[in-house]
Amino acid sequence: MSFAQKFKISVKQLTKKVFLFGRLFYYHGSTVECPICSHGFRKMLPGGFHADVINKLEIIGAGYRLHNICPYCLSTDRDRLVFLYLKNRTRFFNISNRVLHISPEPSLHRIFKKATNLTYLIGTKYAEGLYYPAGISFFDLLSIPFPDNNFDVIICNHVLEHIQDDKQAMAELFRVLKPGGYAILQVPISNKIEKTIEDFTIIKPEERHEAFGQFDHVRVYGSDYKERLEAVGFFVEKQSPYTQEWNINHLSKYALNKKEELYVAHKSPKQD
Repeated sequence: MSFAQKFKISVKQLTKKVFLFGRLFYYHGSTVECPICSHGFRKMLPGGFHADVINKLEIIGAGYRLHNICPYCLSTDRDRLVFLYLKNRTRFFNISNRVLHISPEPSLHRIFKKATNLTYLIGTKYAEGLYYPAGISFFDLLSIPFPDNNFDVIICNHVLEHIQDDKQAMAELFRVLKPGGYAILQVPISNKIEKTIEDFTIIKPEERHEAFGQFDHVRVYGSDYKERLEAVGFFVEKQSPYTQEWNINHLSKYALNKKEELYVAHKSPKQD
């Protein structure tokens, strides 16, 4: 690598650090806190997509939110919900677990890869022009290249709404999950509609944005999402710190989406 190339990289890294420091200084405070990176702020960053259908159908887990993104680790409200569930409602960080994380969220990936109790594998479908973390495997969710009954935990958030044959993807996730294991399978969902809306003749990005809320989505899940998961064999429970006891003090400081519930899919009924 030439001196000019090294200098260019160094300047880029320095600029990134200066920008991060400035953002942390501007948002510094104690009103909210990210449970993933443990930093406090006066507020979170806004983020998300604008689309008329998101407002019309009140799609949960989608849309523009004012207090969404952590200024330090860039976790979203959904990432923080998943982390708090794993930390407070499971033994995810306390016992040996073999974990498959599909399209891993960067904020969660940084924590999970350092956890010494986890055998942590990450995977996604390759798309040209995107950045991927080291160690990621590329495969199609319709044909997961692992044996049956292989993982204790699967995390696959906001992926199924991109896949036409979501039932096959659900069946594959069920197949590679161990009996007694669980999968966290979040999707954008509208409780205003009973039946999932999908139309595979809609292929233009702008038409998908109008119909489903994002240019690469192929459906809007309705309240039948739970039944779709159960149809491939899962036992599904919905979890929320606002309706169940998660042993969390000062819940409001974590800037969660109060309407979002976790869909936790078990390969066999949960044993208390």
